Amino acid sequence: MRLSDSTVRGRPVVSADGTVVGTIAELFIGSSDWRIEAIGVELRNDVADRIGEARTIFHHAKIELPVSLIQSVSDAVVLTVDLEHLREVNRPVAAEETPQPTT
Repeated sequence: MRLSDSTVRGRPVVSADGTVVGTIAELFIGSSDWRIEAIGVELRNDVADRIGEARTIFHHAKIELPVSLIQSVSDAVVLTVDLEHLREVNRPVAAEETPQPTT
């Protein structure tokens, strides 16, 4: 099945535990193979607060999720992770967790 970006944008994104996370705002396509690499999700305010993503009164929080976290796409996009794991996926890597090159 082929889908255009205009038909995918705005579809609800649902975590594995059934929580509506937000809606698809954009698709990220790799220039080397022209495949979708990730989706940009505009988060609901309550979800943004729960996972610690910054938002303002005028702008919704957005996160980028790799397609490896997508279980299925139909009327909604269902993720393979629940809301609690989504917080971990979105967590930035701390400086002490980053591997340091050996000299």
